[in-house]
Amino acid sequence: MFKTKQITTLTLGEKLRHARESMKIALWQVTKNTRIPIEYLKNLEEGNYKSLPADVYVVAYLKKYAEVLNLNSEEVLEQFKKERGITKNLLNSLKSSRDSSYFAKKSLLLVTPKRIGLVLAILAIALVFGYFWHQLSYLINPPTIRITYPASDFTTREESIEISGQTEPDVYLTINGKELYVDNKGYFKSMVDLEIGLNALKIEARDRFGKTNTVVRRVMVTE
Repeated sequence: MFKTKQITTLTLGEKLRHARESMKIALWQVTKNTRIPIEYLKNLEEGNYKSLPADVYVVAYLKKYAEVLNLNSEEVLEQFKKERGITKNLLNSLKSSRDSSYFAKKSLLLVTPKRIGLVLAILAIALVFGYFWHQLSYLINPPTIRITYPASDFTTREESIEISGQTEPDVYLTINGKELYVDNKGYFKSMVDLEIGLNALKIEARDRFGKTNTVVRRVMVTE
């Protein structure tokens, strides 16, 4: 029976920590003997290379640390260079990914002739649709009538009243069967005689397609 042995490769940080722990040396003791700041030792053992100073300083620290731990300084430095290179490439890849994402988002905001043309085409379609919708509404819906005076259920002592409002310019407008003049903006006004008691003022508008709309105003005349 053959047993397979799993071979694990230690990182430089793990190798340094295992060597130090096997010698039962604390980090503060290494700092005392080598003058290497303890936070740099921690970063080396954790593989946190981005928190270390420039490589020229790290190389000098590693040589001292390797001597304290009885490790081959050349092998230690070679492994550091490899891992340092991998870390740099990873950081550069992440930075490149962030930059690509940033430029991709920024490109969405760029104004290009193609996008301007697309916006103009959409606006043109919207205008054409709006025009046809307006024409269709004009053909289907009866003419509008808006009475500005008098209000509904109006009370007065006068024997006549001026009625005014707005409708569409090309309609035939009557009040109680009497034709009214409508100007080119659809405005109209006219004096109407009243009788004592309740008066019903029937305003009717008819367009050229025969569609009609009627509004009634009730005016009470008191003595």
